[in-house]
Amino acid sequence: MAVTMFMPNMSAPLVGPSGDASAHTWLPIDGVTNLDRNDPSVAPVDAFLGKLRANFRPVVCCYEGSNLQASRPLPGGKLEFANSKWTLTVGVDRVVGAADARDMTLAATLQEGEAPSSGIAAAFDFKDWSTGNYVLIPASIYNGNRNRIVNRGYAEGLDPQDYYRKDLPLTHGSVPCLALEKGSPSKLEVNASNASTPAVCIFDKRAKRGFILLAEQAGRNGAGDFLRKSNGEILDSAFSVEESTDRTRATVAVSAPGVREQKPEFIGFSKSPDRGIPLKAGSVFTLKLRVYNFPAADIPAVLEKFMTVRKALTGPNHPRLLLPASESLNWMVDRIEQRFLVTPDVSFYRCENGPWIAFGWISGWMNTFPMLALGDQAHLNRVTQTFDYGLKAQEPSGWFHYAIDDKGDVAFREPKKDMNLTRTHGDVLFWMIKQFQVLKAQGRGKAIKPEWETAMRKLAEAAVTTWKKNGQWGKMVNVKTGDVSEYNTSGGVMLISGLALASTYFHEPEYLEIAKEAATFYYTRDFVKRGQTTGGCADILQNADSETAFGFCTALMALYDVTGDRAWLLKSRQLANLAATWTVSYDYELPKFTALGALGTRLAGAVWASTQNKHSAPGYCTGSGDPLLKIYRATGDARYADLLRDILRAHDEAFYGGGGTERLTYCDADSRGANYHGSNGWTECNGAMMALEIPGIYVRTDIDRAYVFDAVKAKVLSRSADGVELQITNPTKFDANVAIFAENRVQAKQPQRSVAFLDWPKRKVKPGETVVIRVGAGSQSRVASLGSSSRS
Repeated sequence: MAVTMFMPNMSAPLVGPSGDASAHTWLPIDGVTNLDRNDPSVAPVDAFLGKLRANFRPVVCCYEGSNLQASRPLPGGKLEFANSKWTLTVGVDRVVGAADARDMTLAATLQEGEAPSSGIAAAFDFKDWSTGNYVLIPASIYNGNRNRIVNRGYAEGLDPQDYYRKDLPLTHGSVPCLALEKGSPSKLEVNASNASTPAVCIFDKRAKRGFILLAEQAGRNGAGDFLRKSNGEILDSAFSVEESTDRTRATVAVSAPGVREQKPEFIGFSKSPDRGIPLKAGSVFTLKLRVYNFPAADIPAVLEKFMTVRKALTGPNHPRLLLPASESLNWMVDRIEQRFLVTPDVSFYRCENGPWIAFGWISGWMNTFPMLALGDQAHLNRVTQTFDYGLKAQEPSGWFHYAIDDKGDVAFREPKKDMNLTRTHGDVLFWMIKQFQVLKAQGRGKAIKPEWETAMRKLAEAAVTTWKKNGQWGKMVNVKTGDVSEYNTSGGVMLISGLALASTYFHEPEYLEIAKEAATFYYTRDFVKRGQTTGGCADILQNADSETAFGFCTALMALYDVTGDRAWLLKSRQLANLAATWTVSYDYELPKFTALGALGTRLAGAVWASTQNKHSAPGYCTGSGDPLLKIYRATGDARYADLLRDILRAHDEAFYGGGGTERLTYCDADSRGANYHGSNGWTECNGAMMALEIPGIYVRTDIDRAYVFDAVKAKVLSRSADGVELQITNPTKFDANVAIFAENRVQAKQPQRSVAFLDWPKRKVKPGETVVIRVGAGSQSRVASLGSSSRS
C-alpha cells in the first residue's frame, strides 16, 4: 500500500529551532513527534507489529552538524519548524513465502522550499520494553553491549584489582552500548560501516518474539542510486537504539543518511563527520527496509532466523573466482616457510614477525599443521625443531607461557605476569593432536616423540584440574599455579575441542566428560542466556568476539565427531549462526578513492574481529571453517556451505589483491578500504588450513547434491548407478588441483574424520581448461573411481 501526506506550504528552509524537544533523541515526544495511530500510513505496520507492542513512526529529521536538531513525524501534525512542503509515501508489502515479514519503502519528496541538512528515518517504538531484551547489531552490538565499562588502553588488560576476582562482571572499554545503570541516558548509534550486515535484531524476552530489521547500505535518491557525497562515497544509513530513563520504552531507528552524534573509534569515540543532506525543491530520497516479527523461544531462535534472512534485502553477493585453493596453498606455504627462523642456536617456525613462537591464537604450533600435511621429510624436520624448542615454555603445572623467544625468554610477551590465555592452550591441544593424527595417517607415526605426547597429556590434565577446581577456565590462567586469573568469559571453549580429541588419542574418558560438562556450561551461560561469546583475544578486554564464536562452533563439532551424538551437531550449528553474525553478508561498496574500492574488492565473507577491534579480516582467527563443511554434509543445509564459500572467497580477495594482513575492512573506525601489503601469520595459516581441509567440490553420489567451494566452475552432467559425471572449468589464470570429496548417504551420516582431507583425490585443471571426471558410487570408499577427459 502507499499513502501520500502533504505538509503545510511554507517558504522558509527546514531548520529546527534551538532547544527543540525532539533534539538528540529518537524516542517519541508527546505532542511533538507522536502520531495518530489510526493514520492509514502507519496502521498496517502497527497491526503487523502488534504482538511486540510496538508502533511504526516515519520521521523527517534536520541536523545541526552531527546532532539531531529536531524531528517530526511524516505523516501527521504540522512541522512548526519547517516552512516547506513535503510529501511522503509509505509502501508496505507482504513478502511472498514469508508471512512474518513486510517490505517497506519510505519515499520523501521536498515539494517546495529548501532543507540544508536533512534526512529521513523509520522509527519503531517499543512500549513494553525491558532491559532483559537481547539487542544485536551484527559485529557491533551483542546483548546491547550492556556491560561494565572501564577506561583502559589498547592491550592494557584489566585493572590489577580485577584479576582473580570470581565475581567479575563482563568488562570492556568504551564502545557503543546501552547503559548498565537505570536512570542514565541509554542510546547507541552505529552506521552500516560498523556492521557486518545492516540490521538490528531483538529478542523480546517477555513476549517470546523476535524482531529483525534489515536495511540496505544506504538510502537512495530519486534515480534509485545510493545517496552519495560529492566525491562519490556512499552515505551509509545509521542504526540507533535508545531507551527511556526508566527502561520501559525503547526506539529502534534506521536513518538515511546516517548521522551519528559520535563516531566509534578503535577504542572510544571521536567527533562525528556525519551530516544530513542538503535538499532543494524536487529532491526525492527513499529508504528500503524489510521487517520480521516472529515467535521465538529464546536468543538462539532469533539467531537461527537471522542466519536464514541476513541476505534477504541486500540480495545474493557475487564472489569472484580469483585463486584456486591449490594455488592459495602454494602462496601460504611459501609465506610460512619464510617464517622459519634459523640462528646458530635454535630454529623454529615463527607465527609473528619477531623471533619467537607465540602458542595458539595467532598460529604458533598451528602453522606447522600445513607443513606436516605436505608429507615430506624436510618439513617434518623443521616442525620437529619447532615442537622440540617450544616444549621449553611449558610449566610443571602443564600450562604454557604465552610465548618463547630465540633466547629462551618466556616472560617477554605475557599479557600479565605468569598469565596466559586459556584459549591459546585450547588451540595448542586441539591442533597438536590433529598433527599427531596427520603423521599417523601418513604412516609416519614413529616421528611423534614421546615427549610431545607427554606435554599434551600434561596440558589436558592441567585443563581438567583447573576445571575441577574453578568450575570454569575463564579468559586467563596462572600458568604456574593453574588458577583462573581472569574469570567469567568464554575464552577457554577451544579446550573442549582439545580434550575431546585427547580423550580418544590417550584413551582417557575423563577428558571427554569434562569437555561435555564445560560445553554445557558455556552453551547455557554465554550462548543461550547472553547471545554472545567473549574472551578470546589478548589485546582486548572481555568484548564479544568472533574468535570464540567460531572456536565454540569448532568445539561442539569436535564433541560430535568423537561421540556421534547429534545433539552436539545441533549445538555446533547454532554457534555457526552466531559466527555468521560476525561475517560480512553482502558486497559493501567502498569509495573508489580507497585502495580496496579501486580494486573492486568483494567484501562478503570477511570476518569481523570483535566489538573493540572494529575491522574485518580474511578468514577467522584461527581455523579452516571445516565445522561449517561438516554441518552441511550432515544436514544438507546449504546456508552453511554458502557461509563457508563466502569466507573462502574473501580470503582470496585479500591475497589476490596483494594484501594479506588482518585488515580486509570497510569500517570507518579502522583502516577503511586500506590494502596493506604486509605479512600476517594467522591469515596465512588459516589460508593454508582452508586450502587443505575444505574440498574443492563436495558431491553426494546417491542424491542430487553438490557444492563447489574452490574457485572453479562445476556442474553435474549425469548421474547413474555407477556414479556422477562432473564437468569442471578453471576460469582463473592459475593451475588448479581440485580436491573432490564424494560420499553417499551412509557415509554422510557418520562424523567426518579430522584428517579426511588426506584421502581426497585431486584433478588438475589448467587455466581456461574444462575437464570431465567420473566420481564412482559405493559405500566402501569415498571415491570408487575417478577418470577424466578434456574438453575445450
